[in-house]
Amino acid sequence: MSKVLKVENGNYTVKVESGGQIILDTARGATTGGKPAGTVVIRGNLEVEGATTSVESTDTLIEDNIITLNNGESGSGISALKNYQSGIEIDRGSYPTARIVFDEQISWTLGGNSGQGTWKIENTADGLIPLYTNGIKADGTLFVDVGNGVMSVTNTNDYEQKVFTYNQAGIIAEASPGAGVVVDDDHIPNAKAIVDFFVYSLNSLGTSIITDFDTVVAARDFDTTGNESQVNVRIDNIPTATFFTDRVEFESIKFLKNNITLMDSNDDLVLDAPGPGSVVVRDTLQITDTPGVDDNVIDPSVPNDGVKIYAKTEYTGNTGIYFVNKDNTRDELISKNRAVIYSMIF
Repeated sequence: MSKVLKVENGNYTVKVESGGQIILDTARGATTGGKPAGTVVIRGNLEVEGATTSVESTDTLIEDNIITLNNGESGSGISALKNYQSGIEIDRGSYPTARIVFDEQISWTLGGNSGQGTWKIENTADGLIPLYTNGIKADGTLFVDVGNGVMSVTNTNDYEQKVFTYNQAGIIAEASPGAGVVVDDDHIPNAKAIVDFFVYSLNSLGTSIITDFDTVVAARDFDTTGNESQVNVRIDNIPTATFFTDRVEFESIKFLKNNITLMDSNDDLVLDAPGPGSVVVRDTLQITDTPGVDDNVIDPSVPNDGVKIYAKTEYTGNTGIYFVNKDNTRDELISKNRAVIYSMIF
């Protein structure tokens, strides 16, 4: 038979001795098995004052869609008395306790924004532990801050061969149409982005470079750099050749259309046929008069070896062809007619 206790005016208080218990028993003393337990219904708010609230039920059903922890905080953030943290702990028996907590002491800066406090997942023995999930959804750009570390793909074999196509010998396949190269917008690293950037660089940036350590072939275009279009070759980091639209420069020698000139003043241009071979000129050889275009010397200096032949205004030899040898003998070669006349006189 149901009984109802009514208190029409004022409050109703049940007191027991200090440290005692008040038991609402709907199972007639059975705690496990036995008779089915009933239900205790509280129509109204429930306020529990004390240090610990223990719930021994198997399933806890809560209709509230938001549970507030650290209610009544009056300071700026979770207080130091609570170790600046608030969250949920999971008792794992003999294993370290697992926790999902909001930590006020973690500062962050990502994507131009910054703040104080964020979530972390940890256990009480090892500190931070990983999150196991099959995806992360970001509201726009996803920023990842690894400090001085890197993003690493672990527990997978030959990851690069899953985003680039390699042949059976482990060599990356040729990145050309029909070569079977993986081009997937969602792969990291993004092979499609690499291909797109490479094509863009060739067509727009003018910074096409072939390099192997310090040996480099680099192309630069006027439309991009504002300087004369050219292709530079460096071998062991030493400038070796530069190709322009109208000339080629090999170290100190310049080939300009049908001219071969030295770029460094006062150097000699040497034509050398090693061994018993000779330097052969299969056409007319023309020697221009001294002084030259970029040399104001009329009579060249004495050679260290052999003979220098040069041309200037003719004199008694009637040829205009002169020589100076290593012994400092300097004279004009004589024409045939002058040679006959001189032989008759002398």
